[in-house]
Amino acid sequence: MLSKLNLSKPFLCGLFSLSLLACANTDVVQRSDNVSDNTFESALEQDEQAKLRVATWNIEHLAYPIDSGCKPRTQSEIDAMRSYLERVDADIYALQEVASKAAVHMLFPEQQWQVFMSEREDSEPYICRESGRTSTQQKVAYAVRKGLKINKLESLPEFGLDMPGLRYGLEININTDFGDISLLNVHMKSGCFVDNYSRAESDACKVFAQQAPILDKWIEEKEREDQAYMVLGDFNHRLSAPYNHLTQQLFTNTDGSASSLKNTTADLIGCHPYYPAPIDLIFLGGMQDTILHHKMLAHNFDDMRVEAMLSDHCAVSVDLVLDSITGQETVQEYALSNAVKWQTSSKEYAFLTQAIYQQAIKAINSKNLNTENWVVVMDVDETILDNSPYQVNLDNTGRQYSPETWAQWVKQEEAELVPGVKGFIETVLNKGGKLAFITNRDKTLDAHTWQNLLSRNLPITPKNTCLIGRSVQDTAAIDSVEILNDKDLRRMQVQTGTAECYRPASASASMSQWDLPSQIVMEVGDNIEDFSKTTQEEADAYSLSKQWPERLILLPNPMYGSW
Repeated sequence: MLSKLNLSKPFLCGLFSLSLLACANTDVVQRSDNVSDNTFESALEQDEQAKLRVATWNIEHLAYPIDSGCKPRTQSEIDAMRSYLERVDADIYALQEVASKAAVHMLFPEQQWQVFMSEREDSEPYICRESGRTSTQQKVAYAVRKGLKINKLESLPEFGLDMPGLRYGLEININTDFGDISLLNVHMKSGCFVDNYSRAESDACKVFAQQAPILDKWIEEKEREDQAYMVLGDFNHRLSAPYNHLTQQLFTNTDGSASSLKNTTADLIGCHPYYPAPIDLIFLGGMQDTILHHKMLAHNFDDMRVEAMLSDHCAVSVDLVLDSITGQETVQEYALSNAVKWQTSSKEYAFLTQAIYQQAIKAINSKNLNTENWVVVMDVDETILDNSPYQVNLDNTGRQYSPETWAQWVKQEEAELVPGVKGFIETVLNKGGKLAFITNRDKTLDAHTWQNLLSRNLPITPKNTCLIGRSVQDTAAIDSVEILNDKDLRRMQVQTGTAECYRPASASASMSQWDLPSQIVMEVGDNIEDFSKTTQEEADAYSLSKQWPERLILLPNPMYGSW
């Protein structure tokens, strides 16, 4: 998935470990996995490891003097915030809701820190909603340890949309032992907490809709430039959900190239007890996948009662670490998640999948299928093929999914069958039906998927089975009217006889039957979006369940999904 982050010298093996701190006071887990021989002098003095930690924190109306603005502080609270920052111990902080350099320097002493502020002009004050006090400025800023070289500093006024009070973006490019990295600090418009901002009518979402393409454009520029980058800050949007409209935009490059973007904070839960959906996020791109191993951990404030929290946001950080002594790769073995353990070792999983497929077989046998061209549409992963070994490897090594490691797994063609599926496939074909395997594996991997399926002795041929991997067109076609998810286009193509089925090079028989319209009589998957015109955020589970098992069949998959 990830393009290259050029390291200085290929001699010593290093590590890129991401530790995500938001809610629990837990030590950071670090791993080693990449190559470089440069070190930070200060880190060598402390633990003979070179590392760079980047954090983002919305400090909630930090102002100077401390008794001004929407959230006045006492000196003891300022002292507590300094202690908290000592525990976070980052080298670069992207800050939001700070009023001035003087306010930032209360927490980051000038002798040790460089502070860079957004160049946005001061906006008119307003009356604070809760306290009735007069507001101070809300701007974004960076605090960077002295000794780190800044190559570029640029305010991005386009995020402000020429609207008073909206925050500018702030970009820096910093020279590190990992190469030059561009960072974009954002604080997006608040109030648009929906999954599809483009369909929302609120004023906040209309403003957010103008900022979203600016963010997407910046990311795509870095992708084209093959530049290592981070986007971090307060997004005021729930981008952890893969079905979120902006998430889909950010992860899709308009030129059709594979995106290197990774949401390192996707699995976090927000630390504020009232707002569990995380909006303080760190995205990475343009970096070697081999160094993108991260483990999500969290840091509480000392006192997590709502009225005592130092801010209504907690800090989130990412570590870049080089092992400067041994030059050896060190891998920590992590425990399996409960989801992976259940799917790989429980009797309940095999019981459920076999029972479900037995119900599906009964449903097929009870149908009066007089039509000539009828088809059952099936997902592939966790519906036909069991990819739990891939998930086990991710868990054991502390990694997260990436398109590159996933492609490597698919190319191995080693996935086994989901228990019960073979009998169902045989039943469909024996009754004269056809199968459409609509998978979100990349279309370029269709040959490997096909070979994996054949190696498991499934009775599939190009005549009776149409395999269709995902392409850029499938996501681009989503219009939220006729095409609601990224499989709808391919389902429509199967129905109209226009599907671009995978055809093995050795296939000599005609595939003309796939050029004819087909009637879909059943849909089988492990994800709610494996069903026509259904999205995770708007699915009516009760209504869908009424179509079980005659029309819809759903397999269990606790390991991953559109949720």
